[in-house]
Amino acid sequence: MAESPHMVRRRSPLLPVAAGALVFGAVALWTVAATPRYRSTALLRIEGKSSSTPFLDELKSVPGASLMGFGADEVETEIGVLKSRRIADDALDSLGLMVQVTPSNVPRRTLLEVSVVDSAAASGTLTFTREGAGFSLAGEKLEGGVTLPATVRTGDTIRVGGVRLRLVATGDSTPARFTARVLPRFKAQQLLEDRLDIRTQEGGSRLVEVTYEDPDRELAAAVVRRLIDSYLGYTLGTINSEDTKRLAELQREVTSSAQRLAATEEALRRFKEQRRLVVPDEQATAQLKRVSVAQGGIDELEVERSALASLLDLVNRRAAGGRTPEAYRQLATFPSLITNRAIQDVLMAMIELESKRSELLVRRTASNDEVVEITRRIGELEVQLQRTGSQYLESLDGQLGVARTALKTMTADLDAFPQQEMEFVRLFRERTLLSEGFAMLQKQLKQLELQTAMRSERVRVIDAPRVADADDPAFPRVLVQLVLGAVLGTAVALLLAFGRALLQPGFGATPLTASTATSSGSQASTSDTQKVGSASAP
Repeated sequence: MAESPHMVRRRSPLLPVAAGALVFGAVALWTVAATPRYRSTALLRIEGKSSSTPFLDELKSVPGASLMGFGADEVETEIGVLKSRRIADDALDSLGLMVQVTPSNVPRRTLLEVSVVDSAAASGTLTFTREGAGFSLAGEKLEGGVTLPATVRTGDTIRVGGVRLRLVATGDSTPARFTARVLPRFKAQQLLEDRLDIRTQEGGSRLVEVTYEDPDRELAAAVVRRLIDSYLGYTLGTINSEDTKRLAELQREVTSSAQRLAATEEALRRFKEQRRLVVPDEQATAQLKRVSVAQGGIDELEVERSALASLLDLVNRRAAGGRTPEAYRQLATFPSLITNRAIQDVLMAMIELESKRSELLVRRTASNDEVVEITRRIGELEVQLQRTGSQYLESLDGQLGVARTALKTMTADLDAFPQQEMEFVRLFRERTLLSEGFAMLQKQLKQLELQTAMRSERVRVIDAPRVADADDPAFPRVLVQLVLGAVLGTAVALLLAFGRALLQPGFGATPLTASTATSSGSQASTSDTQKVGSASAP
């Protein structure tokens, strides 16, 4: 049967208790002796800087949508900028974090004014001890060729590598002795990274906490404030610089596009005026109709002329060169001539003269002077018909020449229409494209101007860093540390007690009692009797 814990404590009560008490005492001593550090925290709200669609904006507004990772990449990027060496170096240089002052309960600004002059490396510890109106100065483990004066007064400056220390301690309120430790830059950078904590709040929100711990309460708040200012300056400065470049480029593009658009519109206007084009398609259709009408008129004139020329040849052959002028009367049957009023008058006169001559021939002979005169007049009228037909033929030739010339001109204009239309289409298309591009550039310019105006609201400081209270250190938490020390001491005591019990010989064996021995002896005698009886039986 295994031993119980109270049996173990009864065997070795002093050593485990002493060990546990020693561990608890060490933890308590370390808690009391540890240099307290104070925490300063700021809260930022970082908006996304990339443009998104209205759908994504609505989706991000849905509760829980941030848990799906919308906008998380941009926030992580901004946290990376906050943790970058650029921001850290600015805080190191502007606040002189390479210098640590002891005692830490006295703000550094009341003792020393620290400024970084250059990147020269140096390290060591300076001890200031009050002597009269000034301080004596002693150096320890100084590196970098530092030469220290024996005493310094308020306002004196000491150069340690690239760090300049100006003594500002005055009055009796300052400690009589304090030290200033100058750290190498890489150690100060590591210390800053160890004490700095930048993280987003749970739930994938855009709220970012910037926390820094330092023994100097005021310096902790100053570090957080400087980190935020440097981040805002760099981020907004970079964005404003990018926006300024984009604005300048867009403005140049808008101006250039406006000039090209104006030139194209002027070229299109001149082209319309020169070619007298308003609607090329409709004008080409109308011109084609005019050509068709002119061609139809020419065809009619050519048919009429051909018919008249054939009739004149026939009549001239029948008239035998004027010896038989009666044949010229056939010209009056030509459709174009018979509708002519003058030809109709000539025909009417001829009919009247023939009627009169017929009446005279009833009473007189053909040689009668009056009959002869009427016959001569009829011949003149017949010759006049022939002359009129020839003149009309010449008129048709003139009309055909003029019509052909007009048709040639109209055909030439119509042939030029495709080329003019192509040039018009090219100019119109160029003007349309430039107009659309100009409108798009103007829209982008207005959007960028609006984004630039609202850019300062992209990062907002929700909670500014504050100086922690002197009674509220972030480390060490005395009560928490003592409870942990008690738990750790108890665990060590129990572990040590069980370890010693395990190492003792015979631990875990079951001891024999008197009743156990008696029962074992009776059981053995009974078994021996049974064996004897069985042996004596036949």
